[in-house]
Amino acid sequence: MKDLLPIKRNWYRNPNLCTFQKNVKYYIAFCITFLLLNLNLSAQTDSHLLQGVIVNSVNDPISGATLKTSNGITTVSDIKGNFRIELPSSNSSITITHVSYDTKVINVKGEKFLQIVLESNENTLDEVVVVGYGTQKKSNVTGAISSVNVKELENKPVINVVEALQGTTPGLTIQQSTSQPGSRPAINVRGINTLNNNDPMVIIDGIIGDVQNVNMSDIENISILKDASSAAIYGSRAANGVILITTKRGNKDSSTIRYNFNLASQTPTFLPNIVEPWVYAEMRNEALFNSGRPVQFSAGQIMDFKQNYPNTNWMKEIYKEKSPQSAHDLSILGGNNKTTYLISGAYTQQESMMQGPDYGLDRANFRSNVETEVSDRFKINLLASYARNTIKDHAYWTEWIIEQATRMPSIYPIVNPDGSYNYPSGSNSNSLARLEKGGLRSTANDDLSGIVNAEFKILDGLTLKGMLGSQLYYNRLKENRSAIPGSGDSENRSTNSFQKIQNITSNLLLNYAKSWENHTLSALGGFSYEGGTDNRFETFRIKDSDDFDIMGGLQTTNTGNQEWQSEWSIYSFLMRVNYDFANKYMFEFNIRDDISSKFRKGNRSAWFPSMSAGWRISEEKFYAEGLKNILPSLKLRSSWGLVGNNRIADYQYQATVNVVQGYNFGDTMFPVSSFDAVNPDLRWETTSMFNIGADIGLLNNSLNLTAEYYVNDTYDILIAIPVPSLYGAGAPIQNAGKVQNKGWEFSARYLFNTGNVNHTVSANISDSRNEVIDIKGTEWISGFDVNTIVREGYPIHSYYAYRANGFFQNDEEVANGPHLSGVTPKPGDIRYIDKNGDGIIKEDDDRFILGNRFPRILYGLNYAANWKGLDFSMFWQGVGQRNVWMRGESVEAFHNNNEGPVFDFHLDRWTPLNPNATYPRLTIGAESANNATKSSFWIDNAAYLRLKNIQLGYTLPTIWSNKISLKSLRIYSSVQNAFTITQMKGGWDPEASDGSGRIYPVNRTFSMGLNVNF
Repeated sequence: MKDLLPIKRNWYRNPNLCTFQKNVKYYIAFCITFLLLNLNLSAQTDSHLLQGVIVNSVNDPISGATLKTSNGITTVSDIKGNFRIELPSSNSSITITHVSYDTKVINVKGEKFLQIVLESNENTLDEVVVVGYGTQKKSNVTGAISSVNVKELENKPVINVVEALQGTTPGLTIQQSTSQPGSRPAINVRGINTLNNNDPMVIIDGIIGDVQNVNMSDIENISILKDASSAAIYGSRAANGVILITTKRGNKDSSTIRYNFNLASQTPTFLPNIVEPWVYAEMRNEALFNSGRPVQFSAGQIMDFKQNYPNTNWMKEIYKEKSPQSAHDLSILGGNNKTTYLISGAYTQQESMMQGPDYGLDRANFRSNVETEVSDRFKINLLASYARNTIKDHAYWTEWIIEQATRMPSIYPIVNPDGSYNYPSGSNSNSLARLEKGGLRSTANDDLSGIVNAEFKILDGLTLKGMLGSQLYYNRLKENRSAIPGSGDSENRSTNSFQKIQNITSNLLLNYAKSWENHTLSALGGFSYEGGTDNRFETFRIKDSDDFDIMGGLQTTNTGNQEWQSEWSIYSFLMRVNYDFANKYMFEFNIRDDISSKFRKGNRSAWFPSMSAGWRISEEKFYAEGLKNILPSLKLRSSWGLVGNNRIADYQYQATVNVVQGYNFGDTMFPVSSFDAVNPDLRWETTSMFNIGADIGLLNNSLNLTAEYYVNDTYDILIAIPVPSLYGAGAPIQNAGKVQNKGWEFSARYLFNTGNVNHTVSANISDSRNEVIDIKGTEWISGFDVNTIVREGYPIHSYYAYRANGFFQNDEEVANGPHLSGVTPKPGDIRYIDKNGDGIIKEDDDRFILGNRFPRILYGLNYAANWKGLDFSMFWQGVGQRNVWMRGESVEAFHNNNEGPVFDFHLDRWTPLNPNATYPRLTIGAESANNATKSSFWIDNAAYLRLKNIQLGYTLPTIWSNKISLKSLRIYSSVQNAFTITQMKGGWDPEASDGSGRIYPVNRTFSMGLNVNF
């Protein structure tokens, strides 16, 4: 067996790994040399130390003011307004900015101490916030809107924007259960509102888009609209929140070329820990003995396992030791006083962590934004984007690969002495054989969009805006799955599919704005149309050979075709009115009428109104001056409104015919058709949203706090209430449910400095809990591995199972304790609570509601600091409450009569000498019926704290970057998903989906990169 080890190592060596490691070594050497050289050069400059104090017009100190030198060095004034900064020379300029004061530029001419006076500017509280169909000043916003600090997301070694958003915003839930190339993290805004689709609406530059296809470096702004006041302007699809993404535009009278590069190495965050082969053999014998079967391994075999090979960790062998990931993006932006432009391109490559040829993701992005002022009254904006995603993967489902690897004991080698794959008796598969020889699944997605925006100034304060957007989406899949002799995979199967989606978005809006004395009024009204088509086709063939090049031919058996077509449209009328009196009292009213093709005539139209109000208490005359010095900004706000959800398939109100291959009668085959029951009276699902919030600024607004509380009531939920099986057809969808979702949010951001070190600390925490209020007195249970229930008074899809109550310790306890119906337990088996006290544990009487998979108490903490060109940041993210129900081979020893798995936590199993164990006695097959039943024993605490990102960078001083014709150059190193603190057992990631653990792991990435501006 020892002779097989070098063969195995060479067999699975990654051919790209040596080149990747060599490149990394050269890159590290270059970075270190470059860093030391420039630190040395920067130390030789003729610097000038300037100290001083920053005050306002009444000589009060200003803390949190940012000072920036011409060579990019920054500092922040302390709580007493004092600052200390090193200038590149005694004749230099510094720029001072603060959220509450006018920006000021000072020319230093040899002074060593300065008192700098900043003038108050109310508008500086008014950071611009992107809202539906426009922008607003932050101080005037009366709804619940979170603006993401995009700069804090840059340079994170992630494949998509969604992953970078995790933990950054209160109320935004992102679950990354897998890092498989092409996978999509789950997104929710403010929890679960409905039994239907809970995905938020994502709008990119005015049209619904795919956030995965947006390059991080192209994003200017991300706003999360969370309440009815902010989201009702989008009406029928805003019930789950709205994510607005605005991409960057060009610069007037300047041009810049930006290049960003990131090179990363991926490894799994968690993998189960299996026991040594000899330990496995002893535990296998123990399980067989406990189950009344002969033992499998002799003492000599166990000793041989202890001293010799094989010792194969199948869970590790299906993954590479390291997998490269790289990203390049280049953007050119500039313009003149009339026209601005941005052109960008990006290329991302993520190699799969799984063994096999050429598996992974290739993504190419292109974007162009051009805006020109045709005249003083008319301007036009042209936007175009294209993204292509190519994903190559093994032809067998990932779940199968991981399932078989998990079940395979470490006593079996992967290959035989002759180099052929090993298929042990008792197993019909070899995961490595499937990965290496099982075929290829290739998916190619093309996403093309174009937008034309035009704006005409009719009169002062009166503007007409129009937008026309078009999207074209192609998806092509080709899968060739090869039969693997000896594995049980006997089919050569070829599948081809094609999907084409075309969407059109247009709107025409009239904007009015006027200010007089203490009054400010703005209004928006207009029309919107959206529509699209979806065409899909799929064909498959099962063949005798693995010649997959031809899908046609005369084959009439083991073949099939499917085709789907649908179209939809929404016509909308919308209006918004904002009124502000004396910059103290703010009011907003929105209304939208949507007319959707998803409902029959008479039910297609629905109105979605909202209203909100805000009060800036800090602007009142009674607000004491002394209080204003401590708490300069205080605003209360509240909102209420209605938003909708039409996330159901097309034509649900119409009867459809399903035609399937039927039966033979003689030489003739007759098709069979069936009709699904329908409800022609379907109408809109509606959510009533109430929100109250406060925005607080402390310490000259260097510390900003936001708090929110909300209640969402969703009614007329579109659901199919289960019907008796005797009905003979599927249940029709109807408006029959009501769910309430309550929650709160809190966020804080603080800027300060200590000496020459500038600090930024931000934190957020939020929670939401849903409850089923009404489903017409019914309830339904779903799931195979894991049972969930929808029941009035409890959260949606709560876990539903028996409640474990320790282990039976002796025969007396077994005789007196309750038993599962039809099962006789033994000492060491799990004991269950007898809910109704009849002595028999039965599904109908004794199951409990045992938690929920949806995360609660979400939090994030970000810290950043910079000093003389060095920058450091770390971001923590976590979940305070979550349950995960793990089943099957993910946690059960010898699951389902298989030979494996056996993990390290199985070592602490019950025996007469270990009565306080954490795992029941080892059993196999039918003897496991008691312990393997669905119960709270298998539900884990999945709360966790994760160091999501840690990063260190250095920016070359401007004076030196200019000498090599660069505006700036930054080098950095970063780790994503650095480490995780959790109580999850079994070596599974706490973000994993519930079930049997058959999922590609979350990755940990070590990366280096650079940012260059020309």
